Amino acid sequence: MDRSTILLVDDNPQILAILSDLLRPLDYRIFCAMNGNEALELAAAHRPDLVLLDVMMPGMDGFSVCQALRADPQLAKVPVIMITALDDRASRLRGFEVGADDFIGKPFDYVELRTRVSTVLRLNRYRLLLEEQERTNIEKARFAWVVEQSDDGYLIITADDQIQYSNQRARELLSLNEDSPKAFLSCVACQYNFAPQQMWDSWPQPLPEGAPRMLVRPETATAAEFWIQVDLAVQPPSGDDRHVVRLRDVTSQITSQRDMWTFHAMVAHKMRTPLVSILGGLNLIHDSAATMDSAGIKRVAGVAIAGSRRLQGEIEDILNYMRPPTDIYGSDRITLDDIDAIVAEIASDLQIAEVETIHHDQCDHRRIMIARHSIDVTLRELLENARKFHPTGTPLVRVTILPAANNQIILRVADDGASLSPEQIASAWRPYYQGERSFTGQVEGMGLGLALVARIVYAAGGRCAIINRSDGPGVMVEITLPLTPH
Repeated sequence: MDRSTILLVDDNPQILAILSDLLRPLDYRIFCAMNGNEALELAAAHRPDLVLLDVMMPGMDGFSVCQALRADPQLAKVPVIMITALDDRASRLRGFEVGADDFIGKPFDYVELRTRVSTVLRLNRYRLLLEEQERTNIEKARFAWVVEQSDDGYLIITADDQIQYSNQRARELLSLNEDSPKAFLSCVACQYNFAPQQMWDSWPQPLPEGAPRMLVRPETATAAEFWIQVDLAVQPPSGDDRHVVRLRDVTSQITSQRDMWTFHAMVAHKMRTPLVSILGGLNLIHDSAATMDSAGIKRVAGVAIAGSRRLQGEIEDILNYMRPPTDIYGSDRITLDDIDAIVAEIASDLQIAEVETIHHDQCDHRRIMIARHSIDVTLRELLENARKFHPTGTPLVRVTILPAANNQIILRVADDGASLSPEQIASAWRPYYQGERSFTGQVEGMGLGLALVARIVYAAGGRCAIINRSDGPGVMVEITLPLTPH
């Protein structure tokens, strides 16, 4: 236990010497002051556990010193015993008013003085212990609240792999309830796959830095895949065989990284393919123009031009997809009446002969809350998909404009092409998904079309959905978009 520090304050050096000789053998650290100012300086420097304070001193008396101590937040709780020759009731009351804890009269009894000092110091230690315990309890409560509110799951697991504690997020990630297995590995094995398996063979031993342990819930028809990274958060202290385990949802990081790899591979492939026809055609013309007739040159040039247009389309797909969401709104907003002209222009560009636009009677002439460019991209992607997935490439497309609740409209684009499987419907809005593999065996475009549509619609505060038609073959895409206020 640390030695207690006592500050003695008296203007009489003989009294200070007596008090020092009396208390020092009890292994206290003693500091002495002969006036009030010196007492306050020593108190601030050494933070005593007790002050023995003479009342009658020239200049700043004991009452003023005690009052100054109580006014200092760092010293306000230091016990003060006042030593006084005054025996009147008024002086003692004044001492208690300024914050004195006890009084000892002069001349003082040595045994009584030692006993009172020992008692006050012991009570002060108890007070400090209680305050420290209260602070610890408050910090524990704060820490427990932070852990419970954390986006990460936390578990305490015993040496035999039993879950001793789980925070709210961990209970959500592992679907823990009263009936769940208490063994950690048994619990997660009911819902997740271990990846990579060899990293789990040594559980719960720490892994080399950078080596991950993952839990993977595979994708199903009704739920996307889900990834959890499992880390031993801290090493247990000596003698404690429990482990603190952190569970972190890394699904977005995993899928984003995978999408990036897919994007890089797709860009490399899709850029090189048209370049082959472009460079091949140009090289052929360059090397053999002298021996080719005009028809042959024109035919080879046509191949190169087609490759150039295809490359241009790939680049535009990428640029459109990467367009910042803030550009979706723009200032050139269109009215509902403008959609007819936009659809007709797109149909002409795509050489779709049969396109019909229908306005519901309740749709007024207000503007849609996104820019003309965004509407054009959205409708162009939907009509191009209708042509691409039609068995003969000649779809019948119907664009219907319907009123919706909450100041919104629905753009419904229906075609008579092939219907989609549940897997295709679930994946259609994902970047890089290319449904045409299932229909034609060919891969046209970056697989960004419907993902781009979804990005535009969601950024504008709308919704999008795709379903198979119930009245025949084909699909129906519904885009819900906000309108400008009345």
